[in-house]
Amino acid sequence: MKTKQHIGTFVAATLLTGSVAMAQQPGQYQAAMGSLLARMDTVESVAGNLQVANAFTRVATAEKNQWLPFYYSALCTVLAAFDEKDITKIDPLCEQATQLINESDRLSPNNTEVYCIKSMIALAGIKVNMMTRGLEGITTAQANLEKSLQLDENNPRAYFLMGQQTYNTPERLGGSKKDALAYFEKAITLFEKQRDRATTIDVNWGRKTAERMAAVCRKQLQVATK
Repeated sequence: MKTKQHIGTFVAATLLTGSVAMAQQPGQYQAAMGSLLARMDTVESVAGNLQVANAFTRVATAEKNQWLPFYYSALCTVLAAFDEKDITKIDPLCEQATQLINESDRLSPNNTEVYCIKSMIALAGIKVNMMTRGLEGITTAQANLEKSLQLDENNPRAYFLMGQQTYNTPERLGGSKKDALAYFEKAITLFEKQRDRATTIDVNWGRKTAERMAAVCRKQLQVATK
């Protein structure tokens, strides 16, 4: 998933409002979600992610039995938490993301994708206080990713997030660029098997970042062996 915003705030707001209005009309749920997913792929700022998150929440309000709007709203919210520089705002964002993903979990129990978001929320909160939250956050995130893979051993996002976590974890706590690369490569292989999702509203994010991070790992490992 990219997190870059290439459209102006006014244009984005207009498109998002139109998408939500469509969701309130019978048979327009797919079109509304598709429009919002296109917008989600263009944002790069905290404000942009929260704008799209709010739009997904409005769709969720109109489509109360659908888990995906809550899921995507939680995803955008936790991405905002990762990018937020004001640490006093991170916990509220994580709490908001938790409420959203819990609603998604209620509507779609034992969903492999839901546990990926739970792992992200656990990691996002670490930035508030690395010393006191680091180990617990990493452990909680790992447990959620393991649960995700128990539910679907072929979920590429679980491997991608394991790669991210392993890459960013200090070596003294189990981090490893070599292991991270293995996770990224596994994720890329599994992403290839989900190519058909590109034209649907099914969960389909992470591939481009996994490919970029795999290249970063290879470069760093090559440098380390010279």
